[in-house]
Amino acid sequence: MSASIYFIAEVLNACGSYYENVPQGWALARLDMVVNILDYLRQPINAVERVERIKGKSSSELYPYYGATGQVGFIDDYIFDGKYILLGEDGAPFLEPNINKAYIIIGKTWVNNHAHILDSLINTEYLCHVLNATNFHEYVSGTTRLKLTQIEMNRIIIPIPPLDEQHRIVDIVKQSIELLDIITVNLN
Repeated sequence: MSASIYFIAEVLNACGSYYENVPQGWALARLDMVVNILDYLRQPINAVERVERIKGKSSSELYPYYGATGQVGFIDDYIFDGKYILLGEDGAPFLEPNINKAYIIIGKTWVNNHAHILDSLINTEYLCHVLNATNFHEYVSGTTRLKLTQIEMNRIIIPIPPLDEQHRIVDIVKQSIELLDIITVNLN
């Protein structure tokens, strides 16, 4: 079986009846089929240790340290160097529809164990937008602090348009956000 036929079979298998509603030329896939998950490389370091490690260092010797919802400090080393999507594992606002749960990091960074690290196999910006538009109700669990386990995260269904359409969608979203920023500034 060729790789493309195998991929389509896997998509159909993973997505079941959802596949009927996909526009011509698009596909659906589970998240774990469109990313490399790098959670096994995460290394949490507590705040006290981070303070000790950065003491006396210049800002040029420091790297961003990220958690579930963004940068939470600096550290004197990095474990990632590239462009990745971080998706909250716990502590993210999963049930708040207008707040991002995923964000992109670029460059030399360190990520703690409160964020899933995704190396996208499709357009990174597109996938980040899709994740931020995802309804996480059926994927998270917990009562006081919601958690998105890797098993549940892998079940998230991602609509995959052709690559040129992914770029077009990203451009439209970017233009819309820029327009909203201008409107907001003018209202204030």
